[in-house]
Amino acid sequence: MTGVRGAIAAVLLALGLTTAGCGLSLEDVPLPSLVDGPTYAVTVEFADALNLPVDAPVKLEGATVGQVTSVEAGEYVAEVGLALSTSVRLRASSRAEIRLTSPMGTAFVQLFPGTTGKALVAGDTLPVGATGSAPDVTDLLSSLSTVVTGGSFTDISTIITQLNTALTGNAGDVRRLLARLDVAVTDLNADFPRVDRLTVALDRLTKRLAGDLPEVTRSLTDLTDLVTSFDAQRRDLVLAMEALSRFDAVATPLTTAVRQDLVAQLKDMRPVVGTLLRGRADIDGVMRGLIAFADGSDRAAPGDFANFDLTFLLDPEALGDTGGR
Repeated sequence: MTGVRGAIAAVLLALGLTTAGCGLSLEDVPLPSLVDGPTYAVTVEFADALNLPVDAPVKLEGATVGQVTSVEAGEYVAEVGLALSTSVRLRASSRAEIRLTSPMGTAFVQLFPGTTGKALVAGDTLPVGATGSAPDVTDLLSSLSTVVTGGSFTDISTIITQLNTALTGNAGDVRRLLARLDVAVTDLNADFPRVDRLTVALDRLTKRLAGDLPEVTRSLTDLTDLVTSFDAQRRDLVLAMEALSRFDAVATPLTTAVRQDLVAQLKDMRPVVGTLLRGRADIDGVMRGLIAFADGSDRAAPGDFANFDLTFLLDPEALGDTGGR
């Protein structure tokens, strides 16, 4: 018996020395499979995998029917690979949740079998819409913090208190303000077709301005040159305006002083102008005769100047129409 114990001790010692020589530890020793017999692979998508470890158990109705083989990040989801026993057949309507063995325990996958849909086979995926997560310690502590510190309820209480403070003594003003807002919103709603047409017109104007942008830019450039020229001549323009102001200061009193005389002279000229207008045909003939005479005298006596006498015959009766003046 002593020899057998010695042999066993020697074997264990040899194994220990071999393990130490290879640099292995207990973490490198693979865990035994949680499922006996053949398995098939299924992928389950979770919105949040929490702290689900690889090799975590997969349970169905209290029994372990598989284990987690991988946890990877997908398109905004956590893709969890499961190795399920071939004795378990799930349908497409099945659900899965990540739960904890205790508030401080390890996570595992809980399956809820469905009754409709096709049976899941190797390589199938259970979408994120059919999965969920049970509340964990973090959710519990967050809820407890809300209860203890007030959480959002305290903020609501503060808002209500501030509203009460603001409305105290101002209820009438607030009521009138709400009435005015109601009228304004009603009018705006009634004028909505006009606002819509205005928006469409502004859209057309914007498109036209965008199409005419080169011309607008060129016009602004020319206007800039014009403004620059005006700015360079600003001193001369100011002097001209000042001179015009001085002229106005002198001309206005003079015009006021001679206004009556000018009006009287214009009234005196009225009969003369009337007579001239009535004899316009005769005056036109005389003027045409003078022009013909000038052309003939220029041909008859070419040179720089010529002397001649001109006699006008006036009708005293025609002059009598002007009032004897």
